[in-house]
Amino acid sequence: MQGRRVVILGVSVALAASLVACGSSDNSTGSDNADTHGQALRVAVDALPGGKGSPFNTTGTPEVYTHAAIYDQLTLVDQDGTVKPWLATSWKNTSDTTWTFTLRSGVKFSNGEVLDAQGVADVITFVKTDPEVSKQAVAGDLRVIASAKALDAATVEITTTAVDPLLPNKMTELFIPAPKVLAQKGNAGITSDPVGTGPFKVQDWSANKITLTANTDSWRAPKVGTLEIQALPDPASRMQALQSGQVDLITAISPDQGKQLTGNYRAEITKAAQVMSLAFINTKGDTPMASPKVRQALNYAVDKDAIAQSLLLGQGEAVGQGTSAKAAGYNPDIKPFPYDVNKAKQLMAEAGYPNGFEITVDVVVGSYPADAEIYQLVKGDLAKVGVSVNLRQITFANWLKFYLANSWDSQAFGLSWNSLPTMDGARAMSLFSCLKQPAFFCDQPTADLLKQALTNLNPDARSRQLQTVGQAMHDNPPALYLVRQIDINGLSDKLQGFANNNRFLPYDKMYKS
Repeated sequence: MQGRRVVILGVSVALAASLVACGSSDNSTGSDNADTHGQALRVAVDALPGGKGSPFNTTGTPEVYTHAAIYDQLTLVDQDGTVKPWLATSWKNTSDTTWTFTLRSGVKFSNGEVLDAQGVADVITFVKTDPEVSKQAVAGDLRVIASAKALDAATVEITTTAVDPLLPNKMTELFIPAPKVLAQKGNAGITSDPVGTGPFKVQDWSANKITLTANTDSWRAPKVGTLEIQALPDPASRMQALQSGQVDLITAISPDQGKQLTGNYRAEITKAAQVMSLAFINTKGDTPMASPKVRQALNYAVDKDAIAQSLLLGQGEAVGQGTSAKAAGYNPDIKPFPYDVNKAKQLMAEAGYPNGFEITVDVVVGSYPADAEIYQLVKGDLAKVGVSVNLRQITFANWLKFYLANSWDSQAFGLSWNSLPTMDGARAMSLFSCLKQPAFFCDQPTADLLKQALTNLNPDARSRQLQTVGQAMHDNPPALYLVRQIDINGLSDKLQGFANNNRFLPYDKMYKS
């Protein structure tokens, strides 16, 4: 789902290379030469979590930037798509619909409560049954879970309603709050006073700033004594705060801002497991979007390489599918639609639109680096083939309302193919298919292929099935595929231990030299 979040400048390869391309290595030994525990790590983000300390209402940004400091999950999926042990050290399928997870020993919550299997089972049950939380995003993604129970103090058994090979991946979405606090105070209790096993615990939470202190008993105890996370919605304000020394790390800046970080500051660029696209609506009557040839034509009409090179520092890449390169189901044989104006015009004429047409496209600006400029470039390219685009900027709140109810009065809208947090293509494919209810796009043969893949427990066979679905979604596109996006964060050169692991920041590793 789309995250909360015109001069085109060419950027040379040398300039792009001058911006550090990925997160730094683990500096776990670097702070041992000096006492860093008196340090305060200061971070500026675009917004604090809308649900405050409750980790159940979303799995994306900006919430994860804060919740990663307070909570932990059973598993953590890294950028290569590997499911890593986290609060759970191992897991296995004991039947088609039963999984067991073995918990890490010696883990305590910041209030002294001990992590055990009964507590984890109680949290899962709460998410499934609480009248409020059961309607939120995490419960939706975990709806395949039927029940959870403790087999012993260290073993949780989870039963699913259907075969789900992705359950270990999905457990990365469930942050575990202190079970007794959750039982006694409910979601309201952890919203105002979150208690987790993470490296920090909340000391003060105001409207625009959270102050956290080290949870020295955490299984991943931090190297610094204090963490401050403040909301600065304006990217320019975040840049000013970094360059004036008020903060050590800022998130979500633009490519142009990244180029400004030199000297004592640097930009960290990470290729995101997220593909930017404009989703087509074909379930709203007889519109141009109902024609496969029109949808193909629009893909040929946009110069995606120009977007990647001129607007994304040469670090983005044109795509012809929604699944990211390291996610399960990625098909290396699918190439981007080449930029071909004549081909686009030919297909539109064959579809019965030789003179083009008008469409309205709804977008939320500020979700991705350079998204406003990208949308303008798309609008200009489509005009060259006779498609007049009414680019309508809407709020995220309205976008979400239209998306959930499929109440669009437009013909397309901005929607990313997000392989996060599970690093699996099936989730995004489902959203761009008949399987999303109510569906904005439906091609039943493709949906039937996808259904078969969703319940296949053989990883290799399942990946091949998803690759077939990806090819079908290229040939009969549900979206105007644009580019694989990038994350750009700004750092002080003194900051050590930073890495962008699918936006889960390693607060336990970071310190200042």
